Amino acid sequence: MPRWIALQAATMAVVAIASCAARLTPSAPVVTPRGVRFLVAARPSASGVAVAGSFNGWSTASHPMALTAADGLWEVVVSLPPGEHLFMFVVDGTEWVSPPQAEAYADDGFGSRNGVVVIRPAEQ
Repeated sequence: MPRWIALQAATMAVVAIASCAARLTPSAPVVTPRGVRFLVAARPSASGVAVAGSFNGWSTASHPMALTAADGLWEVVVSLPPGEHLFMFVVDGTEWVSPPQAEAYADDGFGSRNGVVVIRPAEQ
């Protein structure tokens, strides 16, 4: 087989695999076997995003999020104990952002709202 045909076939295979991959979209926190997965879209110029909440003393640095390869989404998985946890996202260390997607919300006392995630005890 000529080399250019092999290259074309390989390129088409990569494109086909990439187009079949599931696209990430912002979502409410999801409980996974590794912990709670937080996923959020931030403004394109953001240089860092973190999740802050009742579980980390509202620290803007304890749980930094990683920029995913998909559409400027930021993601982190946090191990949380059973219970109700309040959270917000912090962009560039100073901009507090109410979660756009959450299963529930609670007033934060500052004119905005915290997201709420509930971790249920494991069934034994």
